[in-house]
Amino acid sequence: MRVAFSGKLKEGGQPLDSSESTPLVLGERWVIVGIDDALLSMNVGEKKTIELEPDKAFGPRDASMIRLVPEAEFKKHGTKPYPGMMINADNLHGRVLTVSSGRVKVDFNHPLSGKTVIYDLSINEKIEKPEDKVKALLEYYSRVHVKDLKVTIHNKDVEVIVPPMINSVMKKKAADDIMKYLGMENVKFSEVYLRRHEEEKKE
Repeated sequence: MRVAFSGKLKEGGQPLDSSESTPLVLGERWVIVGIDDALLSMNVGEKKTIELEPDKAFGPRDASMIRLVPEAEFKKHGTKPYPGMMINADNLHGRVLTVSSGRVKVDFNHPLSGKTVIYDLSINEKIEKPEDKVKALLEYYSRVHVKDLKVTIHNKDVEVIVPPMINSVMKKKAADDIMKYLGMENVKFSEVYLRRHEEEKKE
């Protein structure tokens, strides 16, 4: 499906993430559970506004996710912690709350945990053709516009001509999902480099 959404906090109305057109595989939790569940019950062209409590949005606040980290750990990496600093540790994103007596209090809760949110949703299109599904999956991971992609499918083999320099990690994620959701066996990416005047004509 290709969907549009825009969100805001219920309290204060602060805008959150939004998109006018993003491809999603529904039911696979590519978005927060409340949005996913709502989209599953909607039809193409339908619009809906939903209000989500924390357990259906970004989760409740968890006191165990607020941790004390020795300041020495930051010094090992050549950084000096300060309140409000964003950090990554053990695959978790956190925000420094306080720095005191050689100890750093870090909140590893999602910034929107404990918040009630409101989202406007609509389903713009149901993606039907296998070639279009391949393009949509690559678009989701790489943010490359589908007009810049050429897809050829033969039996269970897929070849995608992509613009140069798409991150290899993104291509791997897209390839895994192309095989998972479309039942393909092989996915090949080919990069095409154009002469400068050809690139300008394309623009």
